[in-house]
Amino acid sequence: MRGVVLLSLLLVSGCSRSARQNQQPTYGGKPLIDWAMMTQDQGIGGAPSAAAGRAADAVRAIGPTQAIPFLVRWIQPPWTNSMVAGGAVQCFRIFGPEAKAAILGLAKILNLRATTMYDRSAQMMAAESLSYLGPEAVHVLLEAATRFQGQDIQREIIEDIGNFGTNGAEAKPAILKWSKNPDESVRMGALHAYVGIETNRAAVVPYLLTALKDHNDLVRRDAAEALGFAAAHDKGALPALLKALADPEWQARLGAVQGLGELGVAPEVVLPLLTQKLHDENSVIRRSAAFSLGAVGGKEAFNALMASTDDPNGFVREAVFQSLRRIDAKELERSGKRFH
Repeated sequence: MRGVVLLSLLLVSGCSRSARQNQQPTYGGKPLIDWAMMTQDQGIGGAPSAAAGRAADAVRAIGPTQAIPFLVRWIQPPWTNSMVAGGAVQCFRIFGPEAKAAILGLAKILNLRATTMYDRSAQMMAAESLSYLGPEAVHVLLEAATRFQGQDIQREIIEDIGNFGTNGAEAKPAILKWSKNPDESVRMGALHAYVGIETNRAAVVPYLLTALKDHNDLVRRDAAEALGFAAAHDKGALPALLKALADPEWQARLGAVQGLGELGVAPEVVLPLLTQKLHDENSVIRRSAAFSLGAVGGKEAFNALMASTDDPNGFVREAVFQSLRRIDAKELERSGKRFH
């Protein structure tokens, strides 16, 4: 009888301890897990929705001290709901370096031996989470990227380094070395990382012009798109993007279409070319041209987009109407055109 009572007490004690460990912080009557999942909510076009914005405010109100133990746990499999793990990553992005206390726990996940696809997924989410936690986490990702050489995850980790922004300055030598790697996926990751951490425009633009000559079409694509942002309002970058627009590979042409929309120069040259791409046989290029015309703006771009409101591809039509609203929502309303 005494043994039964003792066992009962132990079970109650264990359940109470488990309940305390699983007792999440709340805000506005909702637990952290609900807010974490909501941070991933997207509106039309993939941008964070108003609900995601409210969730981010709730996460900040809860704060990293209370949230970190749960967030680190949620990144590790098994998952009953994959949205939870993704939400944890977004929470680390929201907290930024304020959550640097999680570096050790996330590094352990990243460094575990992966035996299943779920383990590898957890490693990638841990790597992304670390990339938001400030300069003290840079060496963790640099070491991991070196250790995973020759594996698919290496490119993901290298690309994540770009999320450090100016905090990732110490990674530049390694990134420049990776940009010459024989593996095109590593070069692509290095491109994204370099653009993310390099603040000197005089260094970024030459880097991208060199990458535009890469023998891989996907690297050329990303270089062309990034060049439009990095060299914004610089006519000197226009010839390289015009040349990329004639690339034999459609992926590289796609990057040029995106880059020209962000460059913001020579509309008399760019607008006719983007209008022409609105009628390309490739629907992905048509969609990109629609978004780029929205970025260029103006009456000529608006009229070109109005002529494509009946595009046979729904994704292209969606891009057309988004850009029309961006340029002149009132004029679109007066036109009576509706997205279907």
